[in-house]
Amino acid sequence: MTKILIGVIGCLILVASTAWSQDAMYYYDLGVRSTVTNEKIHYFTKALELNPRLYSAYEKRGRLYYYREQYSKTIEDFRKVTDMDPHDSEAFRMLGLAYVEEGYYDEAIAHLTRAVELDPKLSSAYSHRAEAYLLKGRAEEAIEDASKAIALRGTEPIIGRAYTTRSKAYKLLGQSELAEADYNKAYTMDPEHYDYRYFTVTDALASYASDSGYINATGARRVGLVAIVALLFVLIFKVFLPGPDKRDTR
Repeated sequence: MTKILIGVIGCLILVASTAWSQDAMYYYDLGVRSTVTNEKIHYFTKALELNPRLYSAYEKRGRLYYYREQYSKTIEDFRKVTDMDPHDSEAFRMLGLAYVEEGYYDEAIAHLTRAVELDPKLSSAYSHRAEAYLLKGRAEEAIEDASKAIALRGTEPIIGRAYTTRSKAYKLLGQSELAEADYNKAYTMDPEHYDYRYFTVTDALASYASDSGYINATGARRVGLVAIVALLFVLIFKVFLPGPDKRDTR
């Protein structure tokens, strides 16, 4: 009788566990299919409540948090990912990016170092570690990492970022000609991203003013273009767009 009872309990646990996992995947799939960020986060969170070991849900939710600039939550999710898979180079890279944004440069360097140990050809990890080194004032190491990222190639924004970081590092070391050459290469690699990374015209003007060695006719045209585009955006928002609806929580 006891053996039968144990067998019945075991079957019930197995059935419940299977149903639990299927429910988690249901919400996970809803999150994947949704096109609204808040909904995606909600569905992935629901999936994780039902199955805390659902690796991909942490990964996808962590990226959404990153793009929403919720870096502490990004770190929490990707820590879960690395706990479950300590060989996931991309998860360590994402941790490094989030730590850079949070201003924890030593932690960023440590996690990006782990990323390139796991995947020595991960150019974006070298590029972001170069940035972390530069923010720590370690210009020589920044140049070394940026050069590795450039040599490994990758997408144009990644390589453009590496050239930008190396340009700043060269400038910090007083190597103006090399700095200007990399500045121009960065603009050539990704001209659209390079100018529109500024959130305000003031930021753009301040950056170009501080980089007075770079001011030339081309640079002046870039600043003028940023100013014109910003002015057009202001006019569009004031004239054509309605005010935000407080009921819209998405």
